[in-house]
Amino acid sequence: MITAFMGKSTQSRGRQLLTAILITLLAACSNKEPAQPPDHPQLTPNVSLRDITFHSTALNREMQYRVTLPSILPPEKKLPVVYVLHGGGAGFRDWSNYSDVARFAESGLLLVMPEGGTSYDTNALDPLQD
Repeated sequence: MITAFMGKSTQSRGRQLLTAILITLLAACSNKEPAQPPDHPQLTPNVSLRDITFHSTALNREMQYRVTLPSILPPEKKLPVVYVLHGGGAGFRDWSNYSDVARFAESGLLLVMPEGGTSYDTNALDPLQD
C-alpha cells in the first residue's frame, strides 16, 4: 500500500514537472518578432525616403530596403545609385537614423539601403533568421 502511494505521488510530481517544462518551452518558442528600435531618419528638406518590402523568390521571404532620393526629380534624368550596406548587428534603417547620409541624396544620388541581416549581404538564406 505504501509503495502504491509513493508511486502515485512520484507520478504526480513527474507530471507537474513535465507540465512546467512544456510551458517553459512553449513560452520560449513563441513567434514574437524582435522589437524594432525607433525609426527617426535624419532627413534634409530636399530629400524623400521610401521603405520598400518585396517578396524574394530566391530566399522565399519578404525583404526590406530603404531608398533616399532627391525630393524633386528632373524628368527622364537617370541618377547614380549608391548601395549603402549596414554592418553586423545593424539594419537597413541605421544609416538614415544615425548619420547624415541624406545629404548625399540632396546632391543627386539615389541611396539604396538593403536589409542584409547577418548574411554579409550575400543572396543566401540566413540560418539565424530561419
